[in-house]
Amino acid sequence: MILDHLAAILFFSGPLFYIGLWMVVDPAGIARLPELVVRVFRNLIQTSGGPISEECIESEHPAISGRVRTALRLAGVALLLIAIVA
Repeated sequence: MILDHLAAILFFSGPLFYIGLWMVVDPAGIARLPELVVRVFRNLIQTSGGPISEECIESEHPAISGRVRTALRLAGVALLLIAIVA
């Protein structure tokens, strides 16, 4: 039973706490995560010698609005609370 509780903390609450904390501290970083993933895949394809489509253009708006920033922070606080309570 103790091992089940430790596994739940490590594999469920731990990642939720980390992601929630990241959302509270750096909401712009979370908002740019899809762009980062696309950049990593483009670099991976480029280094493997494959062709790259020019349809995937980098974002022209690197900054996020205050409303989105607040929403991400509140979602981060919710994840923190879930991780602490669960």
